[in-house]
Parts: sequence; structure tokens; C-alpha cells
Amino acid sequence: MSHCLNPDCSKSQNPDDVKFCLNCGTKLLLKDRYRATKPLGRGGCSRTFEALDQDRLNHPCVIKLFMMPPDQDRKATELFNQEAVRLYELGKHDQIPEFYAHFEQDNRLYLVQEFLDGQTLLDELENRTAPGGTLYQESDIRDILTNLLPVLNFIHEQGVIHRDIKPANIIRRRSDGKLILIDFGVAKQATFKTLAEQGTMIGTVGYAPAEQLQFGEAYPASDLYALGATCIHLLTGIHPFNLYNSLEGCWLWKESLPQYTKISPQLKEILDKLIQVLVKDRYQAVYEVLKDLNYSDLPSVSRPVPRQFDVPLESEKGIDYTRLRDLLVAKDWQEADRETRQKMLEVMGQQQRGYLDNEDIEKFPCKDLRTIDRLWLHYSDKRFGFSVQKQIWIAEGGKPGVYNLAVYEKFGDRVGWRVNDSWKLYSELTFLSTAAPGYLPLGLSIGWGEGAINLVGVEGAVEVDCLFSRVEICDTKSGSGTSLF
Repeated sequence: MSHCLNPDCSKSQNPDDVKFCLNCGTKLLLKDRYRATKPLGRGGCSRTFEALDQDRLNHPCVIKLFMMPPDQDRKATELFNQEAVRLYELGKHDQIPEFYAHFEQDNRLYLVQEFLDGQTLLDELENRTAPGGTLYQESDIRDILTNLLPVLNFIHEQGVIHRDIKPANIIRRRSDGKLILIDFGVAKQATFKTLAEQGTMIGTVGYAPAEQLQFGEAYPASDLYALGATCIHLLTGIHPFNLYNSLEGCWLWKESLPQYTKISPQLKEILDKLIQVLVKDRYQAVYEVLKDLNYSDLPSVSRPVPRQFDVPLESEKGIDYTRLRDLLVAKDWQEADRETRQKMLEVMGQQQRGYLDNEDIEKFPCKDLRTIDRLWLHYSDKRFGFSVQKQIWIAEGGKPGVYNLAVYEKFGDRVGWRVNDSWKLYSELTFLSTAAPGYLPLGLSIGWGEGAINLVGVEGAVEVDCLFSRVEICDTKSGSGTSLF
């Protein structure tokens, strides 16, 4: 059967051999190749359908339909489009749905991805809580953790935070029993803070931690919290929202375990640490959890960035760089770039004007410039920072303080701001840990002012050159000679 994708169609089932819906006349083939066969589910503003790709010998796939016209709800549309961007940027991983296509047709948005034959953990839980069923035991939870934590390690290495981990977004693949992480619709690298300020709920109540729901902040530790909340839901059969006593400020999950469920002290400690309310009290990285679980393949998992903050947060103007440091620790490169820009404006008191001119840069306090640069260098493993950019400028034949268009274009090519002799738009950039050396920070390299901020490189050319001169002067004052670090 063919399923009509028109949300308003009252009789959506059609024979396989028709091209248009017999009831409403809607074209049944998307892009003349994707045919929906049956609905799979719905949530929020989207619906999903099992489908066939006729250009790939009827290969199974999934169509995700955004229910509203793109111009009707900008915030929801942005979140839907973001899922396609995240899946594309993450590339292939055996436990993440493979991205196939993303397009608009008849004023509707569609995402096509890999079909996963299996059951969500939420469906499993419903079966286990039915009469005669048995809830998850310690061995099940250990299997879930050791199965999913390496997947989280993979996405966190790419600078992506999922932000909506819960039983409904985890599928157990029928063929091999592996757990697949789905629904990247609210994953990192959107302007998360902005979406939160606009009132868009990011994450799911009960699973998402307080810093995410209340303050629009998310870190790798936020995903680990959600995974811990998922585990206590599976162990107790009770939604995590109902397992937390907000009056006493404590979890009640251990008291809510069935009598037949026995949990070792080790696993209790691990789960308790995963779901600590304060970010600083939780595990900060996947590696730490797997180490406590005695994971056999630990050498394959990336070690966390050291949590000791050995970069002094010094400022001649009393500027607080704590948030910039925390964003860099979390490898939230895009928000860290925005924070860098704002802090530099704050240092020179130019928040209202919205840009720094050459005179501002020439007077920029060395202590603040060193702090910003050292933070970027330290938490990017010396991949990003003004010092790195200055060295690339010199390597391409430039001199600090001397503007040279030819050198500037070579510099743009080298750091990835230019492609095929054209400067990129800010909206075209990706903020990944694997970006070219010197790619970040962009702060002073994007066009100044609200009207020009989208264009990388061109508008900021003179300021960038002047910045490298200031870096050189501050290097000399610090006695480093080559690098602020």
C-alpha cells in the first residue's frame, strides 16, 4: 500500500500502482522516488512513515514529515531542519540513523533517513510493565550503558550534544540487539541559548537536567544526566519526574525499586553520580563512567578534558570569563565564539556600538587578550586561538599590522573561511572539533553590525590584521616571543 502524506487527507491508504492519492489528489511519490507505506508514529510537530526508495530497488527508509508549513512556526522549523544538519555532519556511525535526504515539497519539509527495524526502549518498558512482565535488572542496565556510552562519546567528540535522550529515542535493533540513538532534532549547534529565550522547550521534562530546561545550557554532562534518568526509569517503571522529591531535594529511585530487583553498590553509585542536580557533581565525560563500569574497551574511548582550570581568568577590566571557559570545556565552539565576541566588546565598553575599530584593538588590554587566547588554546589542544591564527598569517607571508589582501585571502583559504575563492557566510559554517587549525575564534572576523554579521572575512579584514599586531605586542610583553600560551 501507498500512504498519502497530506496531513488533512481523511483516507490516506492507496494501492501501490497509483501515482496520486485517490481521495485528495496529492502526489504520492516524494521527489519521484520515496513512497510512504505506513505510519510509524508522531511527536510534536512531526510524523514519521516507513517508506521505500524506488531509486534504490525499493530499499527501506523512513520519511519524517514536518506538519506545519515552513513559514508558520520559525522556531519549530529551525529545530526540524537542524536534525538533518546534525545527521549529515555526524557522518556514518553504526548506532546513529544514516542521513539520506532533506528537502521541501508542496510547502512541506521532509527528512529521509535509514529505516531501523526494532523497538524503542519505551515500547520494551511497556511490555515489561504489563502483567507477567519483569522490569530491567542490573545486567540489563549495564548492557544499556556500555552499549550507548560509546555512541555518546562519538557525538561529543564531534562537538554535538544530543539533548533529548530518553527511552523513546533509543531503538533496539532487531537484527543484532544494538541500541540506536535517534531524533537529533534538538541536538547542539543551533543557537541553543536563543531558542531557550524564545520559549522553545529543549529536551524532555524528567530526563533533561535543570541547566538545560531552565537556563538554556547543555554540556556532555547533560546527556549523561538524561541517560542516568533513563536508567532509573527502566529499573523502577516510574517516570523520573515522579522519582525526584523537590521539597527535600533528593531522588527516591532506590526506594522505588521492585522487591525482586537487586542493584550492586557500585551501580547505585554510578547512577547516583549520573543524575546529580549540579553539573559539577556529575560525571563530566563518557570516559569517566565507562572507567567506573570497568569497561573492557576503555582505551578506544577519548579521555575527558582535564577539569582543573589551570588557565588564570585574569582581566584588567574586571571581566568574568567563567562562561567562556565552561563553553570551551564543553567544546561548544559556536557559543564560545559568540561569547568571545561579546567579552571583547565588553572589555572596550563597545556593547552598544557592536564592533571594535582599529583604535580599540590597539588599546586592547594584554591581560584580557592573553586570557581569551589561552582559554581557546588550552581547551582546543592548541588547534584554535588568536596565536594560532597569527602564526598561520606569518606562514602565508604576512606581517602583523601590515594589511595584505593576497595574504589575507591565502589565510582565509588555509583556515577554512574561504572556499573556491569565495568567503563563506556565517550560516554556512560548522563548528566541529575537526575544523582546520585557526578556524576559530571568528569573533573579529565576521562583519560588524547586525546587517553585516553573516559574512565571514571580508568586513573584518583590517581588524584581523590589527589584531595580529596586538597579539604580537602582547607576546613580546609577556616574554613568550611566539605564542600567548
